[in-house]
Amino acid sequence: MNTLENLYYGNIAPHEYEVERGSEYDVTAKRVIRHEQELSATLTEQQNAILEKIKNNQTELMNLGERDAFCRGFSLAVKLMVEAMSDKT
Repeated sequence: MNTLENLYYGNIAPHEYEVERGSEYDVTAKRVIRHEQELSATLTEQQNAILEKIKNNQTELMNLGERDAFCRGFSLAVKLMVEAMSDKT
C-alpha cells in the first residue's frame, strides 16, 4: 500500500503521535493537569461545570488550530515540491 492509500484507510493519522516521557510537552501537560485538579477542588459544582465547558472549548480550538496548521504546512510543502521540480537551474 502506498502512503496515499494508507492515509485513506486510516493507517496514518497525522494528528496522533506519542508523547515522549519527560519531554517538554509531557512535563507541561502534567503541570496543566495538576493545576486543573487543584483549581477544580476549590470550585463549586456549577463553577466546575463552567470549567469543563471551557476545557471542551479549548480542546476544540486547539483541534481547529492543528487542522489549519496541517493544511497550511501541507500546502507549503506542495508549493516547495512544485518549485523544486520546475527549477531550471
